[in-house]
Parts: sequence; C-alpha cells; structure tokens
Amino acid sequence: MPRNPLRDQQAREERRRQILDAAAGVFARRGLLTKIDDIAAEAGRSHGHVYGYFKSKEDILMAVIQRGQEAYGENLRAALAMEGPAADKFRFIAASALSRESSADSYMVLLQAIFTDLLDEEQKTAIRERGLANRKLLVKLIEAGQRDGSVMSGDPVQLATLFATLIQNLMLHETRGYAPPSEETINLLLRMIAP
Repeated sequence: MPRNPLRDQQAREERRRQILDAAAGVFARRGLLTKIDDIAAEAGRSHGHVYGYFKSKEDILMAVIQRGQEAYGENLRAALAMEGPAADKFRFIAASALSRESSADSYMVLLQAIFTDLLDEEQKTAIRERGLANRKLLVKLIEAGQRDGSVMSGDPVQLATLFATLIQNLMLHETRGYAPPSEETINLLLRMIAP
C-alpha cells in the first residue's frame, strides 16, 4: 500500500500530542526531575521514540508550556471575536480553562519551570513574553467589558491580572483537594468583576 503523506503527518502530530499530554501529566505529578523514560512509559512509547520527536527533556518541557500558553491565547482570541457582551466572553474563557484537566497540568508545569534552573534565561523570557501577550488580550477584553458596562471600572491591567490569577488558581482546585470548579464557581468569579 503506498504511503499517504497527509495521513503520515497526521499520525506524527497525534503521536507528538500524546507525548506532550503524557509529559504534562508526569511533570505536574512528579516534578521536573521526571526522566524521559517516565514520559515514554506514560505515553506508551519507547525512550527512542520520544527522542524521535524531541531532542531533550527541556525541549519537551518548553513544548508543554508553549502549547498551554498558545491554547489559552487561542481561547482569548476566540473570546475577542465573539459577538455579545464581555460577560459572555469571560464565561467562555473561564469555562474553557476550567473544563480541561490539561490546563491545570500545563499551568503547574509552567510554575515549576519558571522557578527552576532547568531552563535558561532565554527560555524563561520566551515564557514570560507569551504570558504578557496573553495578558494584553485579556486587557482588551476587560476594556471592552468596561465600555459595554459588564466589567467594573478600574485599571484594566490590574483587573486582567486579577481575573487570570483567579482562573489559574481555580485550575489547581482539585490538586489542592477541593471539589472541581462548578458553574456556580464561574458565576461567582464573574460577579467579582461585574460593576
């Protein structure tokens, strides 16, 4: 049977996604001392197979963080593009972030990475720059909400930082042994930024 380049590429992307999903979970549970063998075992792949996709554990770590930050940025851009009041957009962001276990894993890994010597300053700068870019998107949403009256007045940067901090900490709810965030949790969160 002849090779299908599109199908081969899709299969390769799926295997890469599986490795990153496994890595996010293992890094979140075991910390950054996790070995490639641990990631490979979690992904159901061989040690060599993982190296076919990534040069090092640090490459995997950076890919996990980048993927999480980019997914959050995509949600922010999707919210900005939505019709309707900003309150609906904030509900979308909160529901998206809090409904995926992978969000908590990615955020936990990001926190560990920022405070470790495993990554160099250039890598940490890239993480911080993506974070700042995402905050700028969130600030735009805050400003839109202030214009349409669905978000309280105040410094948009501080409000965006507060909202993001609350979301990030809610993502770690289950890690702390609390019940997962519910619809009521999201309602309370939105009331905190309402006028």
